[in-house]
Amino acid sequence: MQPDTPRPRDAERATLDVLKSYSLDGPAPEGAFEHVVRLAADLFEVPTALVSFDDGCEQLVASARVGFDGRATRRDVSFCTHAMARGDVMVVPDALDDPRFRHNPMVTGEPFIRFYAGVPIVTPKGHRLGAICVIDAVPRPPLTERQCGLLRSLARIVMDQLEQRRLDTMRRAAMRMAAATPDAIVCSDDAGAVTFWNAAAERIFGHTRDEMVGRPLATLVPAEFRPRHRELMARRFAEGEDAAPRTVEAIGLRRDGTRVPIEISLATWRDGDHVNVGSIIRDLSERDRTRERVRHLTHFDRLTDLPNRAQFLERVDHALSTVDRFAVLQVGLDRFKAVNGTLGTAAGDRVLVAAAGRVRAAVGAAAVVARLGADEFGVLVAGADAAALAAALARSLVERLGEPFPVGGALCHLGASVGVVLAPDPSVALGADCVLKRALLALQQAKMAGGRRFEVFEPQLGERAEERHRIEGELRGALERGEFELHVQPQVQLPGGGLVGAEALLRWRHPERGLLSPAAFLPVLETSDMAVPVGRWIIREACAFAALMDARGVPLRMGINLFAAQLRDPGLFDVVADALAATGLPGPLCELEITETTVLGLDESVIAPLRRLRGLGVGVAFDDYGTGYASLSLLKRYPLTRLKIDREFVRDLRTDPDDAAIVKAVIALGASLGLDVIAEGIETPEQASALVGFGCREAQGYLFGKPMPMADFAACRAAPPPRKSA
Repeated sequence: MQPDTPRPRDAERATLDVLKSYSLDGPAPEGAFEHVVRLAADLFEVPTALVSFDDGCEQLVASARVGFDGRATRRDVSFCTHAMARGDVMVVPDALDDPRFRHNPMVTGEPFIRFYAGVPIVTPKGHRLGAICVIDAVPRPPLTERQCGLLRSLARIVMDQLEQRRLDTMRRAAMRMAAATPDAIVCSDDAGAVTFWNAAAERIFGHTRDEMVGRPLATLVPAEFRPRHRELMARRFAEGEDAAPRTVEAIGLRRDGTRVPIEISLATWRDGDHVNVGSIIRDLSERDRTRERVRHLTHFDRLTDLPNRAQFLERVDHALSTVDRFAVLQVGLDRFKAVNGTLGTAAGDRVLVAAAGRVRAAVGAAAVVARLGADEFGVLVAGADAAALAAALARSLVERLGEPFPVGGALCHLGASVGVVLAPDPSVALGADCVLKRALLALQQAKMAGGRRFEVFEPQLGERAEERHRIEGELRGALERGEFELHVQPQVQLPGGGLVGAEALLRWRHPERGLLSPAAFLPVLETSDMAVPVGRWIIREACAFAALMDARGVPLRMGINLFAAQLRDPGLFDVVADALAATGLPGPLCELEITETTVLGLDESVIAPLRRLRGLGVGVAFDDYGTGYASLSLLKRYPLTRLKIDREFVRDLRTDPDDAAIVKAVIALGASLGLDVIAEGIETPEQASALVGFGCREAQGYLFGKPMPMADFAACRAAPPPRKSA
């Protein structure tokens, strides 16, 4: 007879989990219960005694045995299977007389069992792990009640040892975890004394284990928080095991008296009549530092460590609701792109850091300073005298930022412009964004006025911004409607005045406002997305006119100004090459003019198309040379053929020694580099004579001809020269 049917898979899985908790899921421990089976054999005066455990599969495995050679027995033939199923002492006086066992192979063959008495080994939760049994090869009378009690006691001894081993295993694992965890583990009894202290607790609080075990847990609590601590612990002890796990943030006290932010997870358990509290304590210092770093990065500029635009807007918003009068200054560095373009971004960063330091020093502690953008800073000053203070600060900032910045052995001359806005405005409700928009308009006005100055916002600036927007809208249709036209101004040889070239100058014949000079629309055009298409039209028209003049026997070099957007346009080479091919104009009769301030804001990628154009014979002139921040390295890197001296230095060259010296220096520089030089803005014979004396060989200006429509220029230049009277 077979006592059990195959167990459901869930039951087997549950059995395996229990066996694993007692470390019985592997090979049965040898010798662990040897003393128990020997005691059983002696007590019952039998030759064989066993402690066997279910392996969770199909066998019972003998962990300890006396008088038995086998190691494992199939569950379907094991007597202990029946004892486990019974749940209490099972006695078989003579197996041959018991219909359950008379045909069992362990009865009919080795070990020829006749007598069996066994009892299950049961966990505190009622799980039956195995059995302890005594066996004899001869029949024996049934056990007395006393003997049954002894057998049960032996089973409890085995279970107690298993339970102790389980607890020891858990304790060792817990100790290993406690030693390895970065969190402090601290246990205390119901008297508030520390009973356990791991290595992480020593690291966090500075106390050793020997110092803390037995001391009050309140040692770790700052004095002002101890009443609250006592109240919390008293409540947990009163609730006992019913107290729900809880996590709180608190301040801990280190051995050296310093404080540490901590997170405490509390758990409570009962040990007999005593209640214990376990605390897992996490040091939050790094978390708080990380939070502070994130907060700082959210509100401060990484490079200069100044408040960023978002925080500045918050400050302005706060001032609008709490301050009667304040001013916002928006500070922009003039020609900052020149530094990045010539010395690199690392040098530019050093200049920005130095500029931030100068702004801080200028405004002092009474104002808020922020970095608003790439090369712009914001300043907020409050008080009844905000207007006067802002004006004084603006002058100071222009002066301080106008001083050269030493970078890598070189001196960078930049300058600064400042826009000022006063707030609140009683005539209109302002938000922080609107305040900064007004400051930006004032800054732009200062820059358009030449820079190195400050401007205070006036309502007219908003009107000018609207005007710019209107012009930009009108420009979009001007090209399609054919409203643009080119005027040309002659360039002549010195001395003598013979025609050598001309410069193409853009004009806009507005349908309502008439002919507009560049000053009325060029600042808008060159920064709009119309710059490239209009620039391409200029190239085609100028080349066509120069080809026409060449065909009429008047070859002249045509100067064509390029917008910065054209230099960034990857199609620049093709546009010029196609224009030359379409018109038949020789390359040397085409000269592209670029300003040094334009190229200073561009990267090296613009040089390659210019070099390719030089291969076609096209010239490249540096316009307005000397007015920007160009280094000699720029003259070497760009494939230049000509320098144009700006009218600013020509106007007073006969009366201003500095202007004369600059003109002479540029002429000498051009000669030494193999570059032609032309002077602009010549209006008097005296200026022309002085330039001849300095060695300048070409000139352009009203003295030789004003800009005129191409048709007028062609008619004038095509006419034969007047005959001299005899």
